[in-house]
Amino acid sequence: MTARTAQLPAVFAVFAALTTTGCVDRRFVIESNVPNAQVYIDNKSIGAAPAHSAFEYYGYYTVKIVHPGYETLEKRIHVTAPWYAYPPIDFLAEVVWPFHIRDTRRYYFELYEATQTRTDDILNAAEALRLRGTMLPQPERPAEPRPPKPKPQPPVPGPVPSVVPSVLP
Repeated sequence: MTARTAQLPAVFAVFAALTTTGCVDRRFVIESNVPNAQVYIDNKSIGAAPAHSAFEYYGYYTVKIVHPGYETLEKRIHVTAPWYAYPPIDFLAEVVWPFHIRDTRRYYFELYEATQTRTDDILNAAEALRLRGTMLPQPERPAEPRPPKPKPQPPVPGPVPSVVPSVLP
C-alpha cells in the first residue's frame, strides 16, 4: 500500500465531515403588544405570541394575529433572501459550509382594541336604511304575480273493502 492510497480514506473522511456540518436554520419570531394573541402564518397556527416557527423558503407570507377584544390584524410580509441564498452559493451554505447559519427574522405587530358599536347606532342606521327603501321609485313594469299553486286535497275516507278469507272444502 502506498502513501497516496493510505491518504485517500482520510481525504474522504474529511470531505464527509465537512459536508455533514453545513446547515441553515431559518426561523420566524412573531411578537405583539398583546401577549398570548394567536398567530397564524399562511392560515396555519403556530401558537401564541411571542411565537416562533421554522420556514423553508424566502418570499411572501401572510401573518394573521387574532385575540378576543382586539381587531384582527392580517399583513403580507416579504422575507428577502440573504446573499448566501442565491445559486450556487446556496449549495455551499447548505452542504459544504462547516458552520451553522442561523437566519432569524423578527416581526412586531401592534394590535388595537376593537371598537364597541352602540346598540342605538345600529338601530338608527337600520331605520335610515328602511326609510331609504321606502323612497325608492316604483318599477316601470312590475312583475306579474304568479297564480297560487293548488293545494293537494286529502283523500276522502270511504268504505273500507272487507277481505273475506276463502275457505277451501
